[in-house]
Amino acid sequence: MNINRLKGKKGFTLIELLIVIAIIGILAAIAIPTYLSYVNRAKDSEASTNLGAIFTDETAFNATNSTYISAGNASNTGNGTLPGTAISSTHPFYAAGTTPVQDAPPYSCGTGNVLTANGASAKGGFADMGFMPVGTLYFYYQVSNALVTSGASTAAPASNQSITWKVPANGTCGGGYQAMAGANFTGTNYQVYAVNDYSSTPVLVEGKTY
Repeated sequence: MNINRLKGKKGFTLIELLIVIAIIGILAAIAIPTYLSYVNRAKDSEASTNLGAIFTDETAFNATNSTYISAGNASNTGNGTLPGTAISSTHPFYAAGTTPVQDAPPYSCGTGNVLTANGASAKGGFADMGFMPVGTLYFYYQVSNALVTSGASTAAPASNQSITWKVPANGTCGGGYQAMAGANFTGTNYQVYAVNDYSSTPVLVEGKTY
């Protein structure tokens, strides 16, 4: 072995290594937040898509039955409670062990804004509305007509309402509704999107966009 040849080989100096590490750190500091922002924006798109579907389903239900219905109670679906400040987990739309119940039509809005189906009290909820997504979700959903005046033809725009986030009762009905989608991906940004019979465009009413 030629020892002199080995002695002639040079490696990286400490300064060169530190420069490379610094460059990698700068690139990571720029790239990682950008990547996470894209990921969270993709998650946000779920709310707009599903709230748009709820708007379509509620509009179709009202066209057939002359009433809107509420949905979200845990007896019908696991999506009734919007998350608080804690990070919300991914989940199926219907809670494990929960079977969606779809009542038999025709539907009508009876005394006390109680939904009836085929002459009997209806369980109401997303199944009656026809909204039953599959797969894993990031947002929790609920639809309430308690936030609007009974018998009103339209609800106020979601962004202009004073909203109390509470689980709506299934099987209630009325002339308006507001649908909400809530999630908290990071634990520091509790988002709520809303749509109602007044407008088909989902509005961010709480939190901030990514």
